[in-house]
Amino acid sequence: MSGSSGIINADAFSLTTALTNLNNAFTSIEHLIVAVSYVIGLSLMVRGVMMYKALATQTMSSAQKGEFAGPLVFIIVGGILVYFPSTLTTSLSSVFVTSDISPASELIGYQSLSGSEKWQQISTVVIEYMKLIGLIAFVRGWVILSKMGHSGSQPGSVGKGLIHLIGGVLLINVVETVAILACTFGYTGAGAC
Repeated sequence: MSGSSGIINADAFSLTTALTNLNNAFTSIEHLIVAVSYVIGLSLMVRGVMMYKALATQTMSSAQKGEFAGPLVFIIVGGILVYFPSTLTTSLSSVFVTSDISPASELIGYQSLSGSEKWQQISTVVIEYMKLIGLIAFVRGWVILSKMGHSGSQPGSVGKGLIHLIGGVLLINVVETVAILACTFGYTGAGAC
């Protein structure tokens, strides 16, 4: 800031600093998403157990269809979210054969571009942002699937949940997804296939 006029000094702003700060924030946000998945998982498991407890106090003649499956789904999905890192590793291994997430530098055609350092920083931030969206979609997919055993669930919730899960996994490793699509559609540049 220069004086009391409120004008931002252009020399104080650096694109490199901004991109570095954004890149550093992604790790903290990823940890937050994992922590939220733990909390959601525990609450779903407690909800499932409490639903079974309420079901046990009722007589069998008043039990409705879906009351046995609903709590079980909550407990299973809750367990999956509690073990979020293992679930994510397994999902990535199922789709990409490895659980390693490719860095932005392996993006197809990256070497054939101008090669400036700014492009590398910007592409890294974009890839990390897409990874965060994928993580959120992955957790949201499990939350949507947890509602499928409930008697009042909306039609099509299984499809929505599966789309979120698959799309989330593909976005988490977007570099490999782009490589797979390039090989599928015949792009052979930069030794992709």
